[in-house]
Amino acid sequence: FFDEIMKNDEENIIIVSHGDLLSVFNTMFLGLSAESINTGEIFGLAGGVSYMFEDNDGKRFIKRISDMSYIR
Repeated sequence: FFDEIMKNDEENIIIVSHGDLLSVFNTMFLGLSAESINTGEIFGLAGGVSYMFEDNDGKRFIKRISDMSYIR
């Protein structure tokens, strides 16, 4: 699943998932092994929105993680 998402040429992709899978996705997005969540974890809140992107050079960024500001 991760490889399919990262190879996709679409400009925007929306992923909806449960927390555990998102923790693994976030970790892998940053280039870390999935097993590294055993020592630290990047998780999101239920309903949180994250903004992640990859620039033209292949460098990956997380601009927002688990943003809940839309419910205010």
